[in-house]
Amino acid sequence: MRIKLAISAGLMAGLMMGLAPGAHAAAELSSLQTGSDVAEACANPADAKAMTDGERQRLQVCGAYINGFLAHYSFVRRQIEKPSFCLPESGVNGERVRRVYLALLKQKPELRDMPASLDMATSLAWAYPCKGKTPKQQ
Repeated sequence: MRIKLAISAGLMAGLMMGLAPGAHAAAELSSLQTGSDVAEACANPADAKAMTDGERQRLQVCGAYINGFLAHYSFVRRQIEKPSFCLPESGVNGERVRRVYLALLKQKPELRDMPASLDMATSLAWAYPCKGKTPKQQ
């Protein structure tokens, strides 16, 4: 299975945010420990057609977290005996994962205090259950 991990110029800028002006605001989001932290970084912008620089940086941090999570998963998935989620053969994109993540935390706000990686895995299990697949079939 392939996982689409397209890294845009904007994402690269987000990864280098320490070198960019306004990095202080984005640095506050760099410690994504809980589901609440990631939800704050991944929240929808107030106006998608007129995003502020701060919103762009925040969403770049979100994209970097999601792409990092998916990249790590792509390396370890074959070692997982019983996976909690099975991504589609066609792959997933970061925007879809972001929306699924926010939808889960909206429906189950009690998860916001859990570790961010656990919430991300839970949201993917919610959206992409395995339905009898083995790790080799993913």
